[in-house]
Amino acid sequence: MHFEKEIIINSHKGLHTRAAAIVAFNAAKINKKYGVNLFIQKNKRENKIPIASMLALTNLGIKMGDRVLISSEGNENSRLAVYEMEKCLRGKIDVETIDLDEIDKVLDKNTLTSEKLIENITNGVVVVNEDNRIILFNKAAERITGITSNEIIGKKANEVLEGSKLHEVLKTGKKSVHDKQKLGNTTIITNRAPIIVDNNIIGAVAVFQDISEIERLSGRLESVMEIKERFGNILRYASDGICMVDEKGIITYVNPEFEKIWNVNKSEIQGKYIEDVLPNSAIAKVIKTGKKHLGVIVKEEEGVKIISNASPIFINDVFKGVVSISKEETQLYTMVQKLNEAEAKIKYFKEELDRKQNIDEAFRIIIGESGILKDVLHIASKAARTSSTVLIYGESGTGKELLAKAIARASTRKNETFVRLNCAAIPENLLESELFGHVKGAFTGAIREKIGKFELANKGTIFLDEIGDLSKEMQVKLLRVLQEREFEKVGGTQTIKVNVRVIAATNKNLEQMVKKGDFREDLYYRLNVIPITLPPLRERKGDIPLLAEHFIEKICKREEMETKTISPEMLQCFTNYDWPGNIRELENIIERAIALSEGNTLTEDCLPSYIKARNTSKSQELINLVNGDLMTLEDYERQIIKLALEKHKSFNKAGKVLGITHRTVALKARKYGLK
Repeated sequence: MHFEKEIIINSHKGLHTRAAAIVAFNAAKINKKYGVNLFIQKNKRENKIPIASMLALTNLGIKMGDRVLISSEGNENSRLAVYEMEKCLRGKIDVETIDLDEIDKVLDKNTLTSEKLIENITNGVVVVNEDNRIILFNKAAERITGITSNEIIGKKANEVLEGSKLHEVLKTGKKSVHDKQKLGNTTIITNRAPIIVDNNIIGAVAVFQDISEIERLSGRLESVMEIKERFGNILRYASDGICMVDEKGIITYVNPEFEKIWNVNKSEIQGKYIEDVLPNSAIAKVIKTGKKHLGVIVKEEEGVKIISNASPIFINDVFKGVVSISKEETQLYTMVQKLNEAEAKIKYFKEELDRKQNIDEAFRIIIGESGILKDVLHIASKAARTSSTVLIYGESGTGKELLAKAIARASTRKNETFVRLNCAAIPENLLESELFGHVKGAFTGAIREKIGKFELANKGTIFLDEIGDLSKEMQVKLLRVLQEREFEKVGGTQTIKVNVRVIAATNKNLEQMVKKGDFREDLYYRLNVIPITLPPLRERKGDIPLLAEHFIEKICKREEMETKTISPEMLQCFTNYDWPGNIRELENIIERAIALSEGNTLTEDCLPSYIKARNTSKSQELINLVNGDLMTLEDYERQIIKLALEKHKSFNKAGKVLGITHRTVALKARKYGLK
């Protein structure tokens, strides 16, 4: 079982050496306690390392405020282990509460490990302090330079080592790599780097290698060119039928695939002349002509066609033999089919990658990884790059306002004002004043001039929620603003020009309202420039665990409570429920559960009965039997393809759900006569 969680390091010195020792010590205890393995990584792009390894932990260079990802591999206790490790890392790492003898053992062990490592590596290592005086000179360095450590420890590196350059590294703080130089009769290649602690250079290290032997060997490579050429070809074409003959035409090698394709036995043909064994083969033609022959087709008695390519091998312009690559015609057809499938997969994955990479960072405030949500965010991210009007459709509680804010933050107007107005929440007689403002004395109670939402949002973005609740009179006035980008305040005569990006939202079907005459057609087309439909939560249930964890952390932080965990049973209840109130309902249910729970884990006991009831019904069997017997595989496949197309209405969406390409879905639909 795997579980992971991101946390922030609060220790004011970060994970310095002693703190790392304490953390590694605690991690080892937790690993043993729960029978798991704990890991840490700075971000998901970097490799995970064991937390119980002090050396690896120290090398991460974790500082206060850094975000790290803690994960656990093992059994069902992985979640508990991560939360116990989180307590250690989130809190103050206090040496007074730890057994110092045990920590000293960890430090001693890792110090000895480092020393043994440096002493036993084959590369020379030289370390100097901030005064450029040598403080470490390992055995490999002694062997390569011919100087003992006793002779130079404590002395300045540039005075005792030819071409040291460590003093330059101390001065500039810059590393140098692959610096090739002569050291007497020895050629070495050196990497140098500063040693930096708390942004201060406290020393420098040089690691060098003797490459004299490598240079001597480079002159002898021509003697193995023949072997390299022959066996390089064998390795390159190992999945095909391979045959090699020498310059006399005697078979020297055939692989198992060649035996299978040509129906021959290696022990019977190896050492014989190719013309005696396969007189019509491509190899025999090359032996005669000395030229390569490609695409030679030989038909066997059983009707199988074999296609061969044969090429001569020349070493230093001297003919050394022939190599042949063979395939059955049926194998080529199979390869073409696989290549077509691979091409379709590559196209699909490229589309997925482009879609993910093209989503602006501003949309990270919207939680979810489902494909249907990613499609929406991909469109919204494109819309954010323009000033076009956006109309967001979605049921109540799906996060329409959050999406509008993300679009505004991802646009060129992100530094300007974002103004929100719920058209359904303002009384009809006050709505015009809210939108456009009024002058003093415009009506009873207008004791001072008021600035409207459109004027406040000038150069920025205005979000008009529940746009479908506007009266016909207000629809006309809004249409003018969208068309002319101007309006007058209530009771005023001065025309005010505005430059505003409009984002509207509704949970109603505006198209149906237009047909019924409840919504102006011209306004509908002005608003419906870039329509975006947010999916309800019941269509993206795979995002429920992520949303639940987000709301738990958010609510617990707001209430200054320790972050709680959620039980698998409660998550199952969430998955089985259809969420008519969508994400808003989910957040409210989680807040209720946190308020009613007594332990650190939220269970289904904290849920309302109408949600728990949906989890009591027994799930249906996956395989349906007909009169107690199984149907054929094609019958099941036809039903699955049919259901997927009926539910998702397109080859592309059906393919994503079934985990196959849209092309495969189309082929299957055609095969089974499905429209």
